[in-house]
Amino acid sequence: MDEARTTELGGARRIAMICASPLTIGFALFLVWQNASLTFLFPSSSGQILSPLLVGSMSVAFLLALCFISYRRDAGTFTPAWSIGLSFITTVAACVACVLVAQTLLPLWGIYVAAAALGFSAATVAFVWATVFAERTSADTLVGVCCAFFLASVIDYAAMHSGYFTIPVIVVACGIGSWVCYVLAVRSKPLDERPLLVRPSNTKEFVKLGIGLAIFAVALGIVAGTTADVATEESMRELNGNAALAAIVLSLVCFVASIAFRSRIEPITLIKVFAPCLVAVILLNIVNLDHADVWLSPTILSWTFLRLCVFLVLINIDRCRIVSLPMLFPAVWTVLWWGYAAGVFSGQNILPLAGGGTQALLNSIVLVAVLVVLGAILLVGNRVTMRVSHVGEGEKPPRWDGGEAVSGASVATGSKSETEVEKSTAGEGVAPDDTSVSERETLEQRCERIAATHQLSVREAEVLVYLAQGHTRASIAKKLFVSENTIREHVKNIYKKLYIHSRQQLIDMVDARR
Repeated sequence: MDEARTTELGGARRIAMICASPLTIGFALFLVWQNASLTFLFPSSSGQILSPLLVGSMSVAFLLALCFISYRRDAGTFTPAWSIGLSFITTVAACVACVLVAQTLLPLWGIYVAAAALGFSAATVAFVWATVFAERTSADTLVGVCCAFFLASVIDYAAMHSGYFTIPVIVVACGIGSWVCYVLAVRSKPLDERPLLVRPSNTKEFVKLGIGLAIFAVALGIVAGTTADVATEESMRELNGNAALAAIVLSLVCFVASIAFRSRIEPITLIKVFAPCLVAVILLNIVNLDHADVWLSPTILSWTFLRLCVFLVLINIDRCRIVSLPMLFPAVWTVLWWGYAAGVFSGQNILPLAGGGTQALLNSIVLVAVLVVLGAILLVGNRVTMRVSHVGEGEKPPRWDGGEAVSGASVATGSKSETEVEKSTAGEGVAPDDTSVSERETLEQRCERIAATHQLSVREAEVLVYLAQGHTRASIAKKLFVSENTIREHVKNIYKKLYIHSRQQLIDMVDARR
């Protein structure tokens, strides 16, 4: 009894530490800053063919271009110093743009520039926050994000009931406070230690997951587009106040669930629960069309909640070492926001062509309902699972290795003994795999077998390991203290001896050796 009580008190203390940490508080301030700054674009988007809201959504692609160029030049670019500097610059730029847009101090072209800055900045800061959460365990991340969602909802609700001119001040304060908390929470660990790609065995399920999320983004973008087309400052203030109230209830439910089931909830589970709930809300719009404005607030809130769910899923994918965040997050975030942008454009320019009045409203709701149902079918029936064992403080999160969760240290270095692997598996209540532990090879061991079979030189075998981990040629050259041309020549010889022509073929070959 005393032991159980001690464990319970220890768990409560840990949850309290998570909720009071700079990581949670800073992320809550970021959510307030992100949601409010993008909401300022709604009134200025009214009646525009290419609206500032559309431009802000599409500017997320700048993050993808930045990360792609940075990774191609040198994967070692993704360091804490790089993240801190980038987040500081984008936060300051977004805060300035936010104040100018909110106070209507810009001409139309200036609003478009500010919208692009806001969209790029919000995506960039979300990316650097994801890199910090990826270093925590899955359960701690879920509790922290849900707690931050609740805190952000409360701040949002208080801000919407404050003076009109104080809202930009609150938003700017949240942006700066978020950056300060990020600096306090970041760990001095470079991101280039993570492999770029470890191909999962259930690729089709990941594709279905991506398509389902994109369809949801389009549907919610249509709702935002039709709202922005007739938006005013007063209507948006009232809408945001109602959405914040609904967010308090939703976030409180998620927070309680994350504490009660913190070791059994996967981020993908939140999306599967969210999908039918959104279907129900959209159907209520159709059934009770006279009160469609009542259901507008939870529908608008759904976009924020969907982004949070995707945020958690991407972190979990990185934690399982399927694809690393430096390329995964910008790519998926761009697809998500471009789907939203496509919906915004349709809601503002295509749906109004069908006419006005109640019939046009019904047509848009029916279209959104069809898309939401289709997305829900793809998401609810999805079989992607990324359950990962918990790790101790200071240990690396487990790594996904083709259908079974094993220790990241074990895969990376082969340092764990067979007994330790068995104990870590048994400790989580997971039955050991039928395959003996001795048959489970690390990535380096598989590369050694390939190198021996195809008679690679010692240096070529070394380069092969780095290639299989997803490092670029520039990164490999930096690690081996040689020129990039030398690495390029080694890669050419490796491809020739292995009879392959691309990086993906090499990864497939290493994966097949498992």
